[in-house]
Amino acid sequence: MASFPRFLFRVKDKHIEEEAKQLVANLGFNDIEIRRDDTIKDAWLEDNKLLKTTYGLGDIREYLEALVSVK
Repeated sequence: MASFPRFLFRVKDKHIEEEAKQLVANLGFNDIEIRRDDTIKDAWLEDNKLLKTTYGLGDIREYLEALVSVK
């Protein structure tokens, strides 16, 4: 499997945390840290290598799917 940069996935609540874990598992990522943070609106994903931050589960899904399809 291809190597991906480390990500931090921050989520608002348990429901979004479960969605995030399912998304990560479905795409085959294993180096994503998922943390709950009730101070945010929905979710955000930080790519520590590219210093890119993507907001919202839909945006995050598109970003990760694009990353997987390139590799």
